[in-house]
Amino acid sequence: MRKLLLAVLLAPSAANAKELIYEGTWRTTNRPLNGTMTCVVTDLGKHEWQGRFSGVWEGQAFSYTVRFSGPPERLRGRAEIDGADYEWTGQMEAGENGSFKGRFGGSRYFGSFELKRKSK
Repeated sequence: MRKLLLAVLLAPSAANAKELIYEGTWRTTNRPLNGTMTCVVTDLGKHEWQGRFSGVWEGQAFSYTVRFSGPPERLRGRAEIDGADYEWTGQMEAGENGSFKGRFGGSRYFGSFELKRKSK
């Protein structure tokens, strides 16, 4: 019991994880569905990440949480969004003037996003 309590107290929590906020645009290449978007990235440790992407698309708000992995300069992810499968690659810079860029493709849309770091 003592070991279990110690493990729980020492384990990193999501509340302690560092979040980075990025804002910018996303573009599709197979249909004109461009828009603005925000992504809150949480470092889960060991090159594992979680991104909460949100914005407005054709007048409707959207919000998706996606897990991805890799070192910041070589990120990869897969997601199912509204019944469509997607794969994407990208890179992220965490500095004050950092950026988060990526390309995506899937069963519905293809495109890219380019976001800039935002101060909290």
